[in-house]
Formats: sequence, C-alpha cells, structure tokens
Amino acid sequence: MRKFIPLLFFIGWNMDHVSAAKILGLMSTPSPSHHIWNRALMLALAARGHQVTVLSPNPEKQPVANHTDIVIEKAYERLEDSNYNYEAMSTMTFIENARIWFLWGQDACEFGMSTKGVQKLMSLQGKEKFDLIIIDITLEECFLGFVPMFGYPPVIAITAYVSPPWYNTMVGNPQILSFTSMQTLPFTDHMTFGQRMVNFLLHNYMLYYRNFHHLPAMDNIAKKYFGNSAPLPSEIERNVSLVMVNTHFSMDYPLPLVPAMIPVGGMHITPGKELPKDLKMFLDEAKHGAIFFSLGSNVRSDKMPPEKVKAFLDAFSELPQRVLWKWESDSLPGQPQNVIVRKWLSQNDILAHPNVCLFISHGGKLSSQESIYHGVPIVGMPFLADQFANVVKLATRGVGVELVYHTLSKQSVLNAVHTVVGNHSYRDNMKKLSAIFRDQPETPLKRAIFWTEYVLRHGGAPLRSVGADLPWYQYFLLDVIAVLFIGTTLMFVLFGLVLTTIYRFLVPATRRIKSKQQ
Repeated sequence: MRKFIPLLFFIGWNMDHVSAAKILGLMSTPSPSHHIWNRALMLALAARGHQVTVLSPNPEKQPVANHTDIVIEKAYERLEDSNYNYEAMSTMTFIENARIWFLWGQDACEFGMSTKGVQKLMSLQGKEKFDLIIIDITLEECFLGFVPMFGYPPVIAITAYVSPPWYNTMVGNPQILSFTSMQTLPFTDHMTFGQRMVNFLLHNYMLYYRNFHHLPAMDNIAKKYFGNSAPLPSEIERNVSLVMVNTHFSMDYPLPLVPAMIPVGGMHITPGKELPKDLKMFLDEAKHGAIFFSLGSNVRSDKMPPEKVKAFLDAFSELPQRVLWKWESDSLPGQPQNVIVRKWLSQNDILAHPNVCLFISHGGKLSSQESIYHGVPIVGMPFLADQFANVVKLATRGVGVELVYHTLSKQSVLNAVHTVVGNHSYRDNMKKLSAIFRDQPETPLKRAIFWTEYVLRHGGAPLRSVGADLPWYQYFLLDVIAVLFIGTTLMFVLFGLVLTTIYRFLVPATRRIKSKQQ
C-alpha cells in the first residue's frame, strides 16, 4: 500500500473535481496479477473521495479510507490444490487453451457465487445504492447479475487482457482479422496466409464456444443464485457503457478502437521505490549487472520439475551476473553463491534498479509492461494464455528472446541470457520503447479515472457504437453485398437472355436471306 500513497495523493490534487460517488467493484477473478491491475484503479478512485466497495478474493492488508472490502473467501486455497503440469500447459493447442480458460471461468464463477462474501453483498440489496459498477469481465460474467439487483447503474467493464473478441462486441469495436490477431496467438500484425486462416478459425471458434456454451453456463449460474426471473448476464453485458483494456500501441500492435474502448495499458505501474537494504546492497554491488527471475503470480518456480530447476541453477552458476529469483518455497537446494531467492519480491521496484540488465519472465502482460516501462530487456518463457503472444511481440521489437520451456536445458538458458545481455541492441531498443510508452499526455491511471468520472457525470457514456446492436449480416454489409451480387447476376442473366433472343432471331433471318440469294 505504501508505494501507492504518493501517486494517489498526486491524482487526488491534480484532477478536475467530480462529486463523490458510490462505486461497486466486482473483481472476482482469483488471480494476483488481475488484482494488481484492478487495485490500482480502485485505490485511486477511493483517493479521489469516492466511496468504493470491492468484492474480491484480495482484501487490503491495512484499512484504506473510502474503501470497503467484501471478501470472496478461500478462492486461492482451491488453486493451491491444483496440479501444476507446466509441460502440458506449454504444449497445449490453441483450441485446448481456449476451452480450458472458459471452463476455468465457469468453475470460478460457480465457486465465487457460493461464498459468504457474495451472500453479504446480496444482503445489501435495498440498503445500498451504487452510482456505478466496475466489473472485471474476464470470463466471470455471472457477476453481472448484481447490475439489475442494484437498480441498473452504469457499468464499466475492465480487463487486464488486451481485447478478446467478445469485449469488442460489447461496444461495437471492430476486430479486423487480417492484421489483428487473437490475444493468445503468437502472431505479429504481418500474418502469412496460413496464420490469417488460423486467426480467422480460432476467432470464430471462440465466439461460437462463448455464445453457445460459456454464456449459457453463466446464465444458468446466474439463475441459480439471482433467481429464474432475473435478467441474464448475456443480456446485461449489452448495456456496458465503457470497456477499459490493458493495451498501448507501444506495448501491442496498433489497434482500431472506438471511443467506448479506452486503452489504459500499464495503469498499475508506478515509479520505482527504494528496496529493502539487503536487496539494495545485493543489486548495488552487482559489478556485472543483475538478472531478475520471476514467473509471475500464476506460475510457480518451485512447481517446476527438478531437472528444469537444475538447468537454471547450473546456468546461473556460470554467469558473472548476480541473480535475484522469486522462489516460492523456503529453500532452494544447490543454490549458487551469486543467487538470492525470496518468496515475494517487489517486481516493479526491482526492475527500476539501474543494475538490473535482464528480466527472465513468463511473459505475462503486466510483467512485460513493467519491463518496458523500466527499459529492461526480457528472456520470455511462456506457459499459457496470452504469454506466447506477449513474448513474440517483444521478440519482434528486438527487446527480448523466447526460451522454450519443454526443451529447456542449461545450454538453452545460457544461450538466451548471452544473446540478450551480450548484445546492447536489446537494451537500446527497450530504452527507446520505454520512451515511446512514457510519452503520453497523461498517465494511463489518470486516463482511467477521467473516463470513470465521465461515465459518472453523464449517467453512462454516449460512446457505444451502434455496430454493437446491428445483426451480423448488416454489420459486415452482407445484405448489401448479397443484393449487389444478385442484382449483378440478374443483370448478366438478363443481358444473356437478350443476346440469346437476338441471336435466335437474327440467325434464321440471315439463313433465309442467304437462301433467297442462292
């Protein structure tokens, strides 16, 4: 909490006044990375004087003014009991990846709705009035049932992802598949014919699966807990006022965005704070630079097989750089002298240290953004979801390389590290990318707050494209194309019939004339 205070104070004094509002945050996704991103906005709104109530599995450790937590209990305990087969994760097909995440969302929704925290929020019906609902819409649409329960206040949807296709359909944002790839595909914006084919098929498969499997499952969960007569999530999501997405053109490829799709990529990032004395000394004294190794909050280093861990340890022991490793267990057998491990490390503050020359990461969205902000090149080892796409984007820009998990070895680790650390172009390119990202008229968090308060000021936002309400055949002008095609075809048919008629009339006449002449 301490590192957010200066930023929140600055925001509180430097933005236009808006009357304090009551805001409900539905942040049900059991993911620490999503919590970090969502929390930045919720705390900033509380610092602005709004009364913020947040339903999530991540309560604040210390009381925060204007901020009330309602806890979804035991959400993370369930995840800790899961099996960690990273080999299987890293080799999933795109279809398997998509289906598993939809099923994960359904399971998380069913569990979340059954908790005491949700029952506590339901008990506020008729007692509390909210002026705005902000919902993390990531695969847990069943929580949209709270919108009619609290009288249909305006809704802002947020997501720590870039922009999956269903977020686009909510506000009528175009997704042009010829150069905009699905968020899980490791393709650039210059796709080959085969890649465009895969992109087209996966895009339509995910829309099909969501519309005919995932959303009906969400509707059934909502009926179970909100009642059979309550409006369904599949209907409620059509009335979202605004969608905030975690993207910026410096971090992702340029995207076409309608006014109701607000890019706030990296809104969780803050300038680096001073590190604890022992870590600061460890990094300050790194004459050859330091490497930071973290697989984020959803992938645990200590769950890797022993042979994979040994590959890293053997490689690190041969490096002149010091290594700071986020390791989730109490001990790391075989730990070299140049390696320090901690269960938890302040990633943003470590990346801000000038001696950190490399970040070995899983390629998560937030981690990649923090690395770009602080200008630290990456060795990315993706496992699931959008991580493969993120690493490809970094490699395409010349600011990182990929380390393939299922072929991991001591030599592959050394090759990746030497490639990035030994070639100054990676760091130079990352510094340029960092400068591009930082060169904005306002911070992403300020932008998020402005548009949140814009929706509050106007009781919604008249920004939603009418394209969101058009039938698909009208949206893609298929009716116009069909009429033009049929009209053109009929014209040619009619022209052909006229020619045939003329031919049939002229040929006999010509023959009669020739016959008379003979």
